[in-house]
Amino acid sequence: MVYNVIRTFGTDYIYFDLIFIALFLFLLIKFKKKIPLIAFFVGGFLINFFVDWGIWLHTGIREASLPQNFLGMPEFWSTLVFFLWFSLSYGVEYAYIFLMFQKKSNKIGWTALVFGGWILIALLSQLLPINDASIITLRLVEVGILIIGYSLLFILRYDWRKIAYLFFIGFLIHFMMEFSLFITGIRPGSLLILAENSLIEFNMGVPFFYLIYDKLLRKKVE
Repeated sequence: MVYNVIRTFGTDYIYFDLIFIALFLFLLIKFKKKIPLIAFFVGGFLINFFVDWGIWLHTGIREASLPQNFLGMPEFWSTLVFFLWFSLSYGVEYAYIFLMFQKKSNKIGWTALVFGGWILIALLSQLLPINDASIITLRLVEVGILIIGYSLLFILRYDWRKIAYLFFIGFLIHFMMEFSLFITGIRPGSLLILAENSLIEFNMGVPFFYLIYDKLLRKKVE
C-alpha cells in the first residue's frame, strides 16, 4: 500500500520552526539528555537528510515546490538548504522517541512542549503575514516497512505491552505534528488521512530505533 503525504505552508513557517528547534535543543542540553540530543542530529542529518534529499528527492518519492528565488540562491543550493531545515525539523521526532524510551524522563513535560510548540508554530505561520510565499512538499509512504519492523520485534520475543507502547509513541509523536498541520490547513485531507499518516509514517522507523537503543545504548543511559 502506497499513498501521498502533502504539506502546503508559508515560508515564515520555517522561521518560527527554527526558533522552536533552538529552544528544544537548549532544553536537551540543559537537562543533559545526551542520547536524545545525539538522536536529533543523527536522525535529522545522517538519516533523514540522506534519505529525504539524497535518495527520495532524486528518485521521485519526495517532491518539493519552492518559491521562485527562494533564499536568493540558485535552485540546487536553495533546495539543499531547505532540506537541511526539513531534516532538522524531523530531528525533533527522533529526539522525542528516545526521550520516551528512557525511564527517567519527564514524558508528559516533553510531550506538552513538542505538541504545544508545533501548534503555536502552525498558528503563527497562518496568522502573521511575515512571508506567505507557498512551499509544497509531497512524499510517498510505503506501509510494508512498518509491518516488517514490528514483525521483527515479535520475532525477537519482545513483550506485547512493550511493542504496544512503542507503537503508541510512534503514533503520538507524528499525530502531534500532523494534528498541528491539519487544524491550520497546512496538511490538506480528512480525519481518516490524519489517522493513517499518524499511525504509519514515523512508526516505520520506531522498531529499528528501539532495537538500537535496547541493544546498544540502554546500559549507558540507565
